[in-house]
Amino acid sequence: MIIHFSRSTSSAMRKSAFTLVELLVVIAIIGILIALLLPAVQAAREAARRSQCMNNFRQIGVALHNYHSTVGRFPPAGLGYGWCWYPQYNAGESIKNLNGLLLLLPYLGEQPLYDKYDMNASATNNVRGPYGDTTSQGVLAGDAVASGNAEIVSRQLAIFTCTSDTGNPFLGDNEPYGIKAGSGYLGAKTNYDFSTDGTHTLSFQCQGWSRVPSNKRRMFGENSDTKVRDVTDGTAHTFAMAETLFEVFNGECSPWGYRGWVQVGVDVGYNGINTWESSWTIAHNTTRFGQLGTWASAGSMHPGGCHMLMGDGSAHFFADTTDSVILTYLSTMAGGEVVTNPE
Repeated sequence: MIIHFSRSTSSAMRKSAFTLVELLVVIAIIGILIALLLPAVQAAREAARRSQCMNNFRQIGVALHNYHSTVGRFPPAGLGYGWCWYPQYNAGESIKNLNGLLLLLPYLGEQPLYDKYDMNASATNNVRGPYGDTTSQGVLAGDAVASGNAEIVSRQLAIFTCTSDTGNPFLGDNEPYGIKAGSGYLGAKTNYDFSTDGTHTLSFQCQGWSRVPSNKRRMFGENSDTKVRDVTDGTAHTFAMAETLFEVFNGECSPWGYRGWVQVGVDVGYNGINTWESSWTIAHNTTRFGQLGTWASAGSMHPGGCHMLMGDGSAHFFADTTDSVILTYLSTMAGGEVVTNPE
């Protein structure tokens, strides 16, 4: 049997298909919807990253106070620097170049890693800074590589990492920033570091913390031994730690396990928050978002500010527009100022 289609039937079938113009309109509408949806998706992802970052800080805050309960004081920002200015202040001392974050490992669920670290050896073999008057007069505690410490401090740990930071999480092996020149071990950076003095005067001098005037002193520094009772401004109103970034133009971000040249911590009162521009970046025309202008700076890739950990263990988000005077007051632990935390 032969079936014949009428002209009207064939015309109706042709009309049921999309024309090229209609297809292009549909594609354009889909593109617009995706463009509208993408920022919302990115915002949701950043909100999740920011929440995780805040949670990291809270865990570190609990660890700080558990350490204090066990030892009777907070950990130092670092132990026995071998690269600092005025090395006579460390003459005869044991050079360990250790970052105090390492001492918190048992309180952060990293006891097995802590047990592998040799406290009788150094975290790096760095015994001089880049200048002639920074050659150590101390004694290196022990080789970082031979002791196995180099392998430990080159591990990236999630608790010290903010996933919003897209910078390089590792340092080179060159001194005075690395572990041991030519060793191949790359120091793992941290996004969270202690509140220390960064005034470019005492901050990278040997034993600088003990020589800072008491009303200007931060909670942490080289060989610091702060107790809760020493924070007379109130632990809820004093910075203990600050968020920072992997990328720094002048200097380098601190690794979580050791201290190298000017990797002293973060001074929020002196450097502010999210300061991308500095005299060095201007001179080299390199100012860019995501790269802090200089060492000891607080910052983050979170829009508008970064997280701070207070001395009582609470974590807060501070805007990068926060008045510099307030940041200075919150940085000192016994300055005598009365400040309400702005958020």
